[in-house]
Amino acid sequence: MKPNTLKKALFALLIPSLPLGLQAGETSVPPLTNTPPPAAAEKEWWWSSTSYAWLTDISGDLAIRDYKVPFDIGMDDVLEDLDFSYMSYSEIGYKKWSLGLDVMYAKLSDDQTFAVGPLSGEAGFELVQALVTTRLQYTAVDTGTVKLDVFTGFRWNYYDVDLTVDTGRRDLRRSANEDWFDFIVGARAVVQMGDRGFFQSMGDIGGFGAESDLTWQASAGVGYHFTPHIAGLLGYRAVGVDYDKGGFLMDTVSHGPVVGLNFSF
Repeated sequence: MKPNTLKKALFALLIPSLPLGLQAGETSVPPLTNTPPPAAAEKEWWWSSTSYAWLTDISGDLAIRDYKVPFDIGMDDVLEDLDFSYMSYSEIGYKKWSLGLDVMYAKLSDDQTFAVGPLSGEAGFELVQALVTTRLQYTAVDTGTVKLDVFTGFRWNYYDVDLTVDTGRRDLRRSANEDWFDFIVGARAVVQMGDRGFFQSMGDIGGFGAESDLTWQASAGVGYHFTPHIAGLLGYRAVGVDYDKGGFLMDTVSHGPVVGLNFSF
């Protein structure tokens, strides 16, 4: 495993432990994700759904067969380049068990200048990306103030890419349509702060070379229950993928602030 890949994996694993440090009086970054309302603790069955917006900075390498292009799309550029996006997280639970479904879809297009060795030019690409993650979760710790869930599941990765490269001497056009499943493991931690506020963090890692060399994500943020059934969420999220098979390479990290609205019953 490459050194930077190892760092990403450790980062994703350590993120869920941040709220536990807050409980002990330490200083750390505030967390984020779904959490059932305080009233849900008294119910056997509960349901929760969050719609969210994610302003991302995307950087990494994209390669289709014989051509590799590095790219970096800043948060301000995403607002111009994003054609469409949809993001949501839903969860249904019974006592200590729950099933979660995280859906992220985005379509964007961009033009980038590049320089790879002696070769330079303009590269344009259109990218459709879908990530669907299912999680089977179990509450391992619940003190009433601190809650720790562990989970396992699968992430479906889908990419549809059209790449155009202009080197000044010739134009190259490449396209790829790839999808695969990655096994993941992870954890989520929540610290209740009074009757309405909470800190939360979540992290997972997967792939392990079976399909992706590594897939990972981590989020951290703060939430507030406006009512027993409606909460606002604000935080930061990062998602990474390192996949290289069949002439298709996607080695990227996406990260940025997240804002969401949660409904729970």
